[in-house]
Amino acid sequence: MKLINWPGNMLNPMNQWVDRFFPEDDSFFKEFRSTWANQPAVNVKETDDAYMIEVAAPGLDRKDFQITCEDGMLMISAEQRKEEEKKETDYMRREFNYSRFERRFNLPDDVMPDKVDARYENGVLMINMPRKAMKIKKETRMIEVE
Repeated sequence: MKLINWPGNMLNPMNQWVDRFFPEDDSFFKEFRSTWANQPAVNVKETDDAYMIEVAAPGLDRKDFQITCEDGMLMISAEQRKEEEKKETDYMRREFNYSRFERRFNLPDDVMPDKVDARYENGVLMINMPRKAMKIKKETRMIEVE
């Protein structure tokens, strides 16, 4: 699995660049910035027998996640809807809050998609992707006699 380092400070300079050229009330670029801002932090770890992905997603519930493996791609998404209604003597207030994210990862060829499992603990989604046992080729080397 080839990992690419994504600098965490890349979003801020990009926002500054966009703000210089486009008005702040432009809804397209507001949506673009908010989409990147909602992406959870992810750790990817490789061991001899598995790949592990940890997604920082505090405040969500197990039922909010949807994880699929299809055509060599792992897709992690979550959607949370909160609706709050408060009625008091002279007025009523109603607030809606929706949050959603989606992350996709190309799976290496040695992952067993039917064995992928996930658990959610203390605000961290942990996905375990077992690897197939790879046959190690032993090189034969000819040694010349002097």
